[in-house]
Amino acid sequence: MPLQLIVIMLFLLLVGCTTPPQQTESLDYRARAETQVDDAVRVSAVVLSQQESENTFALPLAEMGIQPVWLEIENREDSGLYLMLLSLDPNYFSPSEVAWMFQGEVDISLDELNDIFLDKHIRIIIPPHSTVSGYVYTNLDPGVKAFAVELFGRRDHRTFEFVQTVPGFEADFMRVDFARLYAPGEVRDVDLDGLRQYLEGLPCCVLGGDAKTPGDPLNLVIVGEGNHVLSTLVRQGWDITETMRSDTVWRTIASSVFQSKYRTSPVSPLYLFGRPQDAALQKTRSSVDERNHLRLWLAPVTLEGQKVWVGQISRDIGVKLSRKTFVTHKIDPVVDEARLYITLDIADSQSLQAVGYVKGVGYSDRESPHFNYTEDPFYTDGLRVVLIFGKGRYPLDSIELLRWEKLKPIKKTTNIIERSGDQSD
Repeated sequence: MPLQLIVIMLFLLLVGCTTPPQQTESLDYRARAETQVDDAVRVSAVVLSQQESENTFALPLAEMGIQPVWLEIENREDSGLYLMLLSLDPNYFSPSEVAWMFQGEVDISLDELNDIFLDKHIRIIIPPHSTVSGYVYTNLDPGVKAFAVELFGRRDHRTFEFVQTVPGFEADFMRVDFARLYAPGEVRDVDLDGLRQYLEGLPCCVLGGDAKTPGDPLNLVIVGEGNHVLSTLVRQGWDITETMRSDTVWRTIASSVFQSKYRTSPVSPLYLFGRPQDAALQKTRSSVDERNHLRLWLAPVTLEGQKVWVGQISRDIGVKLSRKTFVTHKIDPVVDEARLYITLDIADSQSLQAVGYVKGVGYSDRESPHFNYTEDPFYTDGLRVVLIFGKGRYPLDSIELLRWEKLKPIKKTTNIIERSGDQSD
């Protein structure tokens, strides 16, 4: 029996009688706009859902991959400011471009369409003591949109960062009350040496779907505030994953069978600290069969006040049958490659202040592999990467390399990065 048919049969068993969440949207999306203030400059912003966008423009912009962001900018300074449109989306759509997409689709002329989108587009010049408002036509993000509003003028530059969930979207992290994950006094603050000791004392791996059997390696640590971490990842092309429900399971199966892209497909729960992941993100290729994905848990420690997220990253390269879960993804056995990918990706974002490696996973190679929950073998040098996010911008030549564990060159047929040793000069 073909694997695709087996997958469809499994779906019929999984869907049960669950229903998708209700799509709750504000009657006036501007009422939920987030506002940030920097001295005499105030910026309000809100991302529109698919339905809100269609109601506002009387056109299905989402079907063309367009997602308007509404802005209001108040400038009470004595000098003018300019809006850097690229900060919202480096590949944004011009008003005329959007109008051209809908020519012939509606019973109005191209000139009238141009007028609609030009009139609604925000002006990029904000004179002193004035307020402007309007839309920027960005590329569609189905779950979470991260963007910045950069304003500049003569000897003046301000940045306002926003991370907003699209109405109707339901992700794992939205179910977590982060303020109550740990009791008062349970979280302890540590320095770099204390962080290293804590991380090396963690178990090698997360637990599988039964919450008992060791699974994928615990090979990723991120230090930084949640919004900043999320904003950076989303800007680098990572998508938040949806919760696992009947409709999202069906879309996942359809993506696999028909090789269609599903950017926010759910991931199965794995366990650490006695709970499933607090958040999960992924980068998919043409379908969910191939994706780089990570899971994160908020740890009960902070590094000099900064939150610590412990996680697991691996790359799905296909699907296979499994005696434990019937059908599952097959991971790239060279799991250090996915660890390398996230390191390079965050370095490329210029948010990476420092990077280091600690022990804790345990070495394995092709001759003596480790196995995850669904019995896939994996090989690793046994290290966890620690990525410390900074508040400013950090070019590649300014990233601090923590003098912890040392990576050695590639080894013939085992893994991407050879087994580590102690740091030495």
